[in-house]
Amino acid sequence: MEETNRIKKFKSQLIKELPFFPNDKATLSELEGQGLNGVLIHYLHWKTRIVPPRQRKVQIAPEVTSDKRWKSLKEGINGLLDKVRNGENIYPYHSQRAHKNGYTPAQRIRDGEVDSWEDKDQILNTKGFHHFHLNMNVLSTGLSERTDDVLFALVSRDNFHAIGIFDHSVFEPVDSNRNMTSERKRMWDLHKKHATLGIKPGAAYFSHPITTSGHPIYLIRMADYYAQKIRENDPKLDDRFFVNSLYAQDQLPHPNKYNFEWRMDALDLELFDKKTNVLFCIHKGHM
Repeated sequence: MEETNRIKKFKSQLIKELPFFPNDKATLSELEGQGLNGVLIHYLHWKTRIVPPRQRKVQIAPEVTSDKRWKSLKEGINGLLDKVRNGENIYPYHSQRAHKNGYTPAQRIRDGEVDSWEDKDQILNTKGFHHFHLNMNVLSTGLSERTDDVLFALVSRDNFHAIGIFDHSVFEPVDSNRNMTSERKRMWDLHKKHATLGIKPGAAYFSHPITTSGHPIYLIRMADYYAQKIRENDPKLDDRFFVNSLYAQDQLPHPNKYNFEWRMDALDLELFDKKTNVLFCIHKGHM
């Protein structure tokens, strides 16, 4: 199916926002040559790493407040959690890699130029944990001062569950003897605790499956679903009957003129009518 100008513009906007590396014409050209599904996968994958500002209910696991570091870190942790409760922007407290390492060509990985996880958060993809730095002082770079200790959390659209404090050794891979650092082992144990809540003892479970590329399977399905919704509805956006029905669903008056464009807001797929300044949410993301 040939892409319409509207879809081409949408893809270009996603690519423009996506932080790719190396930031050169070759990488840009490689992205531009990909279809809608591919660009959506890379964009959504990057966006899952950055928690959008929304008011969320905060839960604090006992492993946080019982940690020996809680006393020295609670001011920063409470500062972060207050921002979460208030729906403030917590963009500065993510890792630098989440901001800058959005996508690198797969060929660079196949050629051994970079590690396969260079543009991915392994712990997020395989365990579902976001992590946050705990210094509330935001620098001119737009990021907060880095801290060795970070807070791990399970984040949904409505909830922020702080599950543990870890130092950066939690990110170190296993050694040649397949041994983990103590922090990484503790993180695995906490993941098992939360992943098996409500499951009968001895029951099998499958948590956060990923593809061979390292992308979560749910995200591949999400990108395919968004691409399908776009392709299904894009040809109808110049049809008066469809546009009237779209407005009628939200009990809005039919527009005299209309001009739609596709948009992404964090993980939400949207349609925006530039003539009437009306925004339609086609599908809400999980976060």
